[in-house]
Formats: sequence, C-alpha cells, structure tokens
Amino acid sequence: MSAASEGPDCWCYDALEARRWLRGSWQLAVARSLELVWIHFDSNPACFANMVEGEQAIEDFLVGPPAAPTPPAVLDEVRAYIRGARTPGRSTWLALELAPDHPPFHGMWWRIDGENPEGCALPGPSSAGVYGGAPAWHRRGMRALVRPGQVHVAVGVSVQGAPKPVELAQTLDIAPHVGRTLRVVFDSADSPAARLVVTPA
Repeated sequence: MSAASEGPDCWCYDALEARRWLRGSWQLAVARSLELVWIHFDSNPACFANMVEGEQAIEDFLVGPPAAPTPPAVLDEVRAYIRGARTPGRSTWLALELAPDHPPFHGMWWRIDGENPEGCALPGPSSAGVYGGAPAWHRRGMRALVRPGQVHVAVGVSVQGAPKPVELAQTLDIAPHVGRTLRVVFDSADSPAARLVVTPA
C-alpha cells in the first residue's frame, strides 16, 4: 500500500476534526492540515516549553512508522479515528505554495477564516511557547481541509531583504470534494510584490 493511495484525492477526510490524545505532559494531535504532531511539555524551569518531537502527513502515518515514539495503544486509536472519519471519494481541501521563481524567503503562514489550520491545543501553557518542528512544505506542503462555500484566506510571506512580510488575502468559493491550490506569484524573483492565483490542486 502506498502513501498516495491514502491521501485527500483518494479519500474524503472532510469529517476529520482536530483531536488530540493526551498522556500527562505528552500528546499526539491530528490537525485539519492533514498532519499529526507529537508534542511534550518540558516543565523543567530551565526549559518550560512545549517541544515538538515529530510531525507527519496523515497518509505517511497510515502506511509507515510514526514520526516519534508512540505507545502502541495510542497508535491504534489514532489510526482507527482517521480511518473511521474518512469516506470514499475526494476531500475538500486547499493547498498553499510559492511559484517556482519566488525570491528567497524566511517563512510563510496562512489563516483560513481566521484560524491556523496547523494549530492544535498544547499539553503545556501556551505562554510557554512552542519550539522545534519543521515547516510543512518540507513534508507534503501546506494544505488544509476546508468547508464548502465561501472561504477567506490570509497569507503572509517573509521575503529576504523586505522590511515587512508580504501580506495577501482572497475570498474563494469552494466546491465540495475538490482540491484547489492557492499559489503566491511574485512579480519578479527579486521583488516582494505578489498576488494570489488559484489553480486546480
């Protein structure tokens, strides 16, 4: 079984909701970004932070080993939840990417209807901060399940050499069971001026 056969174009994950499995100061969470994240809260005063132990796309989790050590019983519960929430068909989802000729950048974020699709509750206080982890585009890209209908998307890109992040926004009409890609297109490889372009995923 390949990871591709478990992805959002092969299954409808629309009913999947953000959920977490908490064991003391450790948790495994599933997000609407089609990602899992392992976090533990280090209460040592010298650290006192929520530390990311691992991150993994749902389809890679379903066909391979977890990205971080996990109790077998929790693995069984999480896999059962993911498979129980999906149905045959395609998911309703958005992906965010930069055009290939983008200028050097430091980071990228987005909000869908004001919410961070990668966000999850934390095992420790939010005031302690979150450390570790890697950008989603290092795995299967920035993507998220969305509800059909009008969706407002805000995007920010920190471009190298620009005094402030490039901020863009667009309202989209999302059809059910369709994947779309929202691409940040820059005027040139050395310009922070940009626009959003919607294409099929």
